[in-house]
Amino acid sequence: MNNSDSHVNSTILSCIRIVFSLTSKIAPRTTGHVAFRLFCTTSKTGKKSLKHKAILSRAQQQFAGARQHMVSYSGGTIAAYEFSPLRQTEIPECSNASSREPQHTLQTVLLVHGWQSHALFMNKFVEPLQSRGFRVIAIDLPGHGQSSGSVFHLPLAVEAMHAVLEELGHAELMISHSLGCAVVATTLAGTLPSYPSVPVSKLVLISSPDSMSNIFDDFSSMVGLNATANNALHEKVTLLSGRATEDFDTSTQLQQVQADMLLIHSPDDKEISFSQAEAIDNANESADLIPMNGLGHRRIIASEEVIAITTEFLGGNLVS
Repeated sequence: MNNSDSHVNSTILSCIRIVFSLTSKIAPRTTGHVAFRLFCTTSKTGKKSLKHKAILSRAQQQFAGARQHMVSYSGGTIAAYEFSPLRQTEIPECSNASSREPQHTLQTVLLVHGWQSHALFMNKFVEPLQSRGFRVIAIDLPGHGQSSGSVFHLPLAVEAMHAVLEELGHAELMISHSLGCAVVATTLAGTLPSYPSVPVSKLVLISSPDSMSNIFDDFSSMVGLNATANNALHEKVTLLSGRATEDFDTSTQLQQVQADMLLIHSPDDKEISFSQAEAIDNANESADLIPMNGLGHRRIIASEEVIAITTEFLGGNLVS
C-alpha cells in the first residue's frame, strides 16, 4: 500500500529518513514507537486543487441537508451525518420508481471513508441509497473531517464505530473505501479484545487493503527504519491493541463475518494493489470481486457504474 506518501511531503520525508536512519541505530525501540505515532498522525490542512474544492463544495451543499451528530467517545467526538430515505416526490425523475415495490422495513447503510479523506467524499452514494429506501449514515473517522483530534489508528476507529452504532442505531449494511475497509473488517470481526463482533447482512469493500503488516513494513521502509526499529513499530501495535499486526489482515478477519460481501477494486490502483483484493476474495467464499479498470484508487468512489453496482447489490425498495 503506497498511501504512506499522504503522511508527509517529499522534503520533510528526506529529513525524516535521515533522522530515523540515525536514531534507529542509537535507540531503535524508541524510534519505532515514534514512527508509529507519525504513522497515526492525520492532517486536515493542505492545498486543494480547484477540482477538489468544487467536489467539496457540492458535497457540502448536500450534507447541509443531513442531520449532523457529534458522537462522544474517549478520543473526543465523531461527526456523523444522517440522511433519511427520500419520499417519492423527492426521487429524481431518472429513477425507475414505478418498477419497485414500496419499502416496508427501514434499513441503515453506514458509509466509511479512507485515510486522509472524510465523509464528504462518499457523497455520491447517498442519494441513490436514499432513493432505494435506506437510511444513510456517513461518518468522519477519528482525526478526519469534522471529527476531533489528529490521531487515527484501528483501536481508536473501532471504538468510534461502536459509539456511533450505539448512539444512532444498528447498521445492517456497510460501504467502505480504502483504509476504512480495515476499520470495518476489524469492527465486524470483533478482533479487538474489548469490543464484540458486529453483525451485518451485506458489506461492500472498495479498494480494500489486506495485509496490515505490509502497510506498516512499507511505511517503515519509507521513513528509513532498520529491522529492530521496525519490530518496535509492530510492537506498538500489539501494546495498543492486544493483538499482533497480522491479526488485522482483512482476508482473515472477514472469515469471522457472516455476510454477503462485494469487493470492488481497480487493477490500475497504484496505492493498494489489485492482488490484495484477490487475496481477500480467495479467502472468503461469500465474497465476490468485481474489477473496475481505469478508476485508480480514489476516482472509483465517484464512478456512476460503481455506485450503481453497489446500490443494486445492497438492494432495497424505492420509497413510495
